[in-house]
Amino acid sequence: MPEAEKRTAKGKSMVATFKQCARYLIPLFKFCRKKILPDDIRQALMLMVNCCMKRDYLAAMDHYIRMAIGNAPWPIGVTMVGIHERSAREKIYTNSVAHIMNDETTRKYLQSVKRLMTFCQRRYPTLPSKAVEFNSLANGSDLQSLLAEERFPGGNQHSEEMLRLMPVPKEN
Repeated sequence: MPEAEKRTAKGKSMVATFKQCARYLIPLFKFCRKKILPDDIRQALMLMVNCCMKRDYLAAMDHYIRMAIGNAPWPIGVTMVGIHERSAREKIYTNSVAHIMNDETTRKYLQSVKRLMTFCQRRYPTLPSKAVEFNSLANGSDLQSLLAEERFPGGNQHSEEMLRLMPVPKEN
């Protein structure tokens, strides 16, 4: 980002968000280095990264939502409407409730992972059917990113290039 752009209000906000994101990811990297990242979070992150590498951001978002809030039923309103207990009432209070977001550190690094997924979608656009909130004007436009990709195939990278997080292993 050019220095002049960093001095605008939007640029300052983007730089602050970037620094916050980097700061929030530090605990995740420490957990990975020490190999103490919980298995459920590790597996969900691997699925999300694989989906992002395939540019299937909709599937990555599904994995993120499943990890963040789970698929437990959420009782809303009155819990007992009759004198008899319903047969499915005990299922509400079982272990299907996601407790991942209860921890502040975990919440912060998962929020940063979500920001990285959004950045990947803007930087490496895909088909509208595989994108989340396509043509959303918040924080840029996916439509603009996709049109720029079509106008200048590849932009700074080859058009077939897949998002790479690690160097490609050398073949012998």
